[in-house]
Order: sequence, then C-alpha cells, then structure tokens
Amino acid sequence: MKRATFFVPLLTFEISLISQNLVENSGFEAWEKTDRPTGWTHVENCKKDSSFVVSGRYSCLHSGGSSGTSDLGQTIAVIPGKVYTLSFYNRTVITASGKGSRIWCYWKDAEDNSLSDPSTDDILRPSKYFANDSWQLYSVTVTAPAEAAAFYLEVRTNTNSIAYWDNFVFEENVTTFIPEEKLTCVTVYPNPANDYININNIYDLQHIDILTIAGKIVWSSDFTGENSVSIPVSGLRNGMYIIRIQASGKLITRKFIKKEN
Repeated sequence: MKRATFFVPLLTFEISLISQNLVENSGFEAWEKTDRPTGWTHVENCKKDSSFVVSGRYSCLHSGGSSGTSDLGQTIAVIPGKVYTLSFYNRTVITASGKGSRIWCYWKDAEDNSLSDPSTDDILRPSKYFANDSWQLYSVTVTAPAEAAAFYLEVRTNTNSIAYWDNFVFEENVTTFIPEEKLTCVTVYPNPANDYININNIYDLQHIDILTIAGKIVWSSDFTGENSVSIPVSGLRNGMYIIRIQASGKLITRKFIKKEN
C-alpha cells in the first residue's frame, strides 16, 4: 500500500499523546512496611515481592481473603470531560475454587460519593476475571463524567486466588506536537541476534519489553529518555520475539529472531 505524503510550509508536525502518570508509587518500589506499599490508601493482603516483577525491584503479591476479596486502591484527582488511560500488568494464580482477580474502579464527585456512569461502568467494573499465569498488559481508555472530581483506582483478588500487580499507569491523554525531524525511523539490529540487540533512532525512550510470540514478557526495563540502547539477549532461547518500545508517547513494536552463531 502506498503512503501519501503532504508538504506543509516551514515545519511538519505529528500529533502524539504525552502525559504524566498520576498513580502514586505505580511500580511498588516504595514500601512503608513489607505489607504496605507507599501511596496506596486501601491495602489488604498486599506483600512486597521480588520473585515476579515486570520492571524495577518489586511488585505487589496480592492474596485473596479467607472469606472474600482482598482490595488494593488509591484515589486520583481528575478533571471532568478529560480522557484518561488506565493500564497495568497482572499475573494471576488460581487455586481450588478461586475466580482470579479484576479491576473494580469508580468515579467520585467532590463529596467523595461514587458516581454511576453508564458509558464506563461496565469497563471499570467488569464481570470477567483475570486468570493468566504469565504477565499480561491490561489497558482501557475512559472519559471522566461531568460530575467527576476523582477516580478511585481499585483492583481485587478473589478468595483462593493469588495475583501479582505491577506498573500501574493512569494518565490524561494530552495532545501535543512533535517536530518531524525528531520522528526518526527506529532500527533494531542485528536480526537474527546472538549476544545483543541494538535499538537506534529512538526519541525520548521510556520503557522496553521483550515478549515471546505467545505474549509472555521475558525481559523488561524502564529508561529515561535515551536515543539508543543495547540489550543483552544471550540468555534467551532461540526463536522469534517481539520487542515493544514506549517512546515519545508512542508504542512501537518490532520482531527479531534470537539465534546462536
């Protein structure tokens, strides 16, 4: 398929989404105690864990209650009418009669009352549970209703289930402009790769995941605006992988093959 090119005098711009994460302690790196992550105001059965993480040092190991769900939440100020994206990583282990885990979020008014919003209620409080034994990325985009003053972010883990949570993001979708000269073509090489894979021509790199074709994350790291990086892949098994790059408000994916010499 041919790509149409338009010429505009002086500068060409591309609209992108760049915003600030509003979740406090979104990656569970700060803890008041081993069972109380900093910034999370409603905490039940959440423990510091380093055995399963997406990035950083820790995640939340969340155990279902003995006779009901265990909840984990915090309240975030919002602006009515603005569009927000919620995303996070979840991994759930189900035992016996457990159902798994899920989100259970609300909009709140200025008096801290929960709001009913037909356009988002089913999205924010779904009937479907998470039941995946490897890290999965979950993401939804919603618009704050006219009466909203806050968003109550809550996740729940059911009885007889264990969940791991990491890398929460709740951010306003802010439209901005990036000059065309900064929108360079991302290159991933060598391909096939043996010891390292290099990624060049990135603008404002924030995060990289390497996933198997089945969607399992096998390597992950945060970054602070680099333009090029080199990632070790010698420990990966031979085969095809997906590399997912978050940079300059965009999500870029590439495929590469890991192959021994």
